[in-house]
Amino acid sequence: MKATKQILGVMLIALAITACKNTDYKKTKDGFPYKVFSDGKGEKVVPGSVIRYYITNKLDDSLLGTSYGGPAQWLPIPKDGSEKDKMQFFLEARKGDSILLIQPIDSILAKNPQAGADSFLVKNKGKQIKTYIRITEVYKDEATAREIMEKESITNFYNDPQIKQQKAKDDAELETYLKSKGITTKKTPLGTYVQTLTPGNGQLPKNGEFSMVRYTGKDLNGNIFDTNNKPDGQLLPVQIGGGGVIPGFGEGIKQLSKGEKAILYIPSVIGYGAQGNPPKIAPNQNLMFEIEVVDITDKQPGMPPMPLPDSTRK
Repeated sequence: MKATKQILGVMLIALAITACKNTDYKKTKDGFPYKVFSDGKGEKVVPGSVIRYYITNKLDDSLLGTSYGGPAQWLPIPKDGSEKDKMQFFLEARKGDSILLIQPIDSILAKNPQAGADSFLVKNKGKQIKTYIRITEVYKDEATAREIMEKESITNFYNDPQIKQQKAKDDAELETYLKSKGITTKKTPLGTYVQTLTPGNGQLPKNGEFSMVRYTGKDLNGNIFDTNNKPDGQLLPVQIGGGGVIPGFGEGIKQLSKGEKAILYIPSVIGYGAQGNPPKIAPNQNLMFEIEVVDITDKQPGMPPMPLPDSTRK
C-alpha cells in the first residue's frame, strides 16, 4: 500500500506540473535550474509563512524516494529574510504550486570538493537529481501551522495498528481506575487525563516558555518511582514544545498555569511505551504524576548539576 501511495504521489506531481502554467527555468544562487509551476491563485509564500509540502527525488527518471505515503513535510520561512538564498524558489511559490529543481551530479561534484567522497554521486556522474516539491498549504504564522501539525502528528501516531490496540487497553484501564475513585478529569488531544486539584492563575504557558515543576511519579498502585518534591530537590524545567520529557507529561504540563496543582494520568503509549523504564516502570504501564507548577518563565533556567535518576526525561 505504501509503495502504491508513493507512485501515486509521483503521478500527482507530474499531472500538476503538466496542468500548471509553464515558466522558463531560473537558477538558484548555486547555479541549479528550477521552475515554479503556478496558476497564480493560491496563498503566496512570504517571510514568516510556514509551508506544508511533499517532496520526491528522482535520479533521471528513476525514483529515489518520496514523502508521499507518509507525513507531510513542514518548513518555516524566516521572518527576517535570513536564508533568503536557500528559500529563493519557495518565495516565488503559492499554495497548490509545484517546484522542479534540477541538480546535475557533475555540477554538484564541481561545486563541492567534499562531494567527491560520496560514492553514490561518483557512481552516477553524468546523471541528474530531480527534486519535485508540491506545496499543499501555506500558513500565515507559526502558531496556526503548529496547531495543525500537532493534530496531524497525533492522527498519524494513533493510526499505527499496534499503538491503536495498546491505546484502547490503556484507556480502558485508566477510565476504570478513575471511575472507581470518583475522579473527574479532562482529556487532552494527545490522550493525557488531567485532574485539577488547585486552579492556577494567569495564562497557560506559551510555546518555548519553561514551566518550573515539582512532580511525583507513581504507578496506579501508588508506588513512587521518581520525585523531585523533597528538601534537596530542584524544580524540573519543562520547555513547552521542546521535548525532553515523555509526550504525555509534556502534553499535560501545557494545560497548567502558574500555581496550579494537578494529577496527570498518562497512558503507556504516550509514556514509556512497550519498552518501559526498568526496573521501576514495566512495559506498557500506565502512570500518574502529581504536579505543581511553581513558575512559568521565558528565560532559559539553570539545569540541575546532576540528572535526577529515573526522571521523566527520556
